Amino acid sequence: MRIDPESSSYKRRVGVHRNTISVFAGVILLLQAPLASAQDFLERTFLVEVTAGSGRSAIARGLSFGGYELDEGDPVNFADWYTPRFPDVNFIFLTELSPTTGMTWGISLGERGEKYSIDPGLWLGLIHRMDLGHKRNLTISAITMLGGDFREKSCFGFYKTINAEAEVNCRLAASILPPADTLKFLVSEPGYREARVTLRYEIQF
Repeated sequence: MRIDPESSSYKRRVGVHRNTISVFAGVILLLQAPLASAQDFLERTFLVEVTAGSGRSAIARGLSFGGYELDEGDPVNFADWYTPRFPDVNFIFLTELSPTTGMTWGISLGERGEKYSIDPGLWLGLIHRMDLGHKRNLTISAITMLGGDFREKSCFGFYKTINAEAEVNCRLAASILPPADTLKFLVSEPGYREARVTLRYEIQF
């Protein structure tokens, strides 16, 4: 068996550019929200979080352990395929809509490895604080990701048993499974899986 680590299935890459365009279109629409002016928007907006890496980055790290040897004896290390040059960087902003309600939004720059990709994405959410009296309040926040999908790529390997090249899951190319059966184990996760809802109850002393 021979693996070409540079090749991948086109059908698993389609839609990446379409998602990227949708993300940036969403950013433009967000910046056109009905605030009084650009200055008013800036005065109401605060950077609240910057993170390197994400839950989707963690998927790639989980796939980076292990390896195998090709028929020629050349070692294959999964870390070479699933370690990015730059991690997925996320910027989250808070725009105040009222004294008790705000809009959370931001961008995910995406991430690339040799055998996977994370599309850029747009964070969008709301936060609301309720005054419960007696120096108590309850804050509810929810945020989700638009775009930002994780996709694992495939390889093409030459198999001596069939004397032909076949598409295969790169990680399972040396397994006993037929190449076609390995494709169902390719990892694909939508960005919205990182959506989260938070409740915070606060008492002031």
